[in-house]
Amino acid sequence: MGQGVKEFVEEVGAKLVSVNSENPPGREWDAASYFAEKAAEHGLKARLVNHGGGRGSAVVELGWGDGPTLVFNSHLDTVPAGPVERWPYHPFEAGVVGGYLVGRGSADAKGCLTAMLAAVVSLARVERLRGRVFLTAVADEEVGGLGSLTVFKELDRVDHVVVGEPTSLSVCVASRGRVEVAVEFSGRPAHASTPELGVNAVVAASRAAARLSVLEKGFGAGRRLLGRSTACVTMFEGGLKPNVVPDRARLVVDVRTVGETPRQVVRKISGEVRKAVGDKPFKAYITSTIPFYSVDVDAPVVKAAQKALADSGIKPVITGFRAATDLNRLARQRTLQGIIMGPGKLELAHSFREKVSVKELLKAAEVYKRLAEILLT
Repeated sequence: MGQGVKEFVEEVGAKLVSVNSENPPGREWDAASYFAEKAAEHGLKARLVNHGGGRGSAVVELGWGDGPTLVFNSHLDTVPAGPVERWPYHPFEAGVVGGYLVGRGSADAKGCLTAMLAAVVSLARVERLRGRVFLTAVADEEVGGLGSLTVFKELDRVDHVVVGEPTSLSVCVASRGRVEVAVEFSGRPAHASTPELGVNAVVAASRAAARLSVLEKGFGAGRRLLGRSTACVTMFEGGLKPNVVPDRARLVVDVRTVGETPRQVVRKISGEVRKAVGDKPFKAYITSTIPFYSVDVDAPVVKAAQKALADSGIKPVITGFRAATDLNRLARQRTLQGIIMGPGKLELAHSFREKVSVKELLKAAEVYKRLAEILLT
């Protein structure tokens, strides 16, 4: 696609990563403002959506008259970077190193947004298309989906959706749901010098956490392209003071589902906890849910993605996405046909090694552009 596109991708990608948009607390406004400004510099219609509290999304629009609407969507927020010293490079300041865009959000998902913007800028020079293209760079995908849910409500028509997440440019036609379960344990406080007089809630929670670890390997019936559901203890809290037998403890369990209902998930988690703690008191309850998503493999957006990849010299791979995305949330809000596809490796997302190849970003831009041409011709 030319040296100019490479320079564009490196510049925009590095700048987006340098804007700290860790969620919590979010702070996506500066990243959204830069994204909209960059789009406007290249003659695209762009606007900002203010969510309040320093949070914002950007919406870029391109149109050729009557026809279908294609929405490219990805997110500006990132998970927290964690301790800087754990990174091989600074999570916000390194930019492009050795042919890779590096740092927090490079793969998940500011690299995807950069490739999408490069594609839409190129599309603006294409004639004889029909319909509209929206590019939505949204806030809050990592927590509650505020950005996508707000922006999509404002779109009167949505025919095709491409959500950018690190899939190594595989076409994901299904994605697992997510149920977050909190488990609270109650005990009886006592002086730590007389532990026999108390009931230790942290010990009960520890036994439960160990028991729940068996679910990391999968449980329930599997589903084609996605495998089985999994559960992982991701947070552990407990205790009042170092010299007090703890009378409270709390676990958070991240459950990735392939069809189970939230009620079934709570029942499964509670059953495993009960096996670990016996008659010790506990309470399990849901704190958030995202439903399972799938689209028919014969949907136009799936076929267009396969052809776009083939036209770009990439063998199309149809698969499932192990994580949940805003596409899962949006499908609950309205009927739509969408896929998840983007540059980068999911296993590097949320890690201290997060990065994405510039060559892959350029190839992604080419594929996104070709996909739009196929759907809007």
